[in-house]
Amino acid sequence: MRPFLRYTIGIAVPFLSVIPTVPLLNRLSAAPLGLPLGIWWLFAAIPLTSLCLAICWFSHDRHRPDEHIEADYDGGQSA
Repeated sequence: MRPFLRYTIGIAVPFLSVIPTVPLLNRLSAAPLGLPLGIWWLFAAIPLTSLCLAICWFSHDRHRPDEHIEADYDGGQSA
């Protein structure tokens, strides 16, 4: 998977599903089961974000050994 596509699915889709839409949805007066529509959308964005990250992982990092993934989990301090 190309890096641009990976970043789009992993970062842009979750970001754009929450940041611009929640203020717009909160302007609507619809309240299914007593909760505003913006709250329902936020609840729906949780599995959407997980799905986007899973797509990125399955299509790119799944077959890479842990030694080749650049990550600094302990902030450079070895025990």
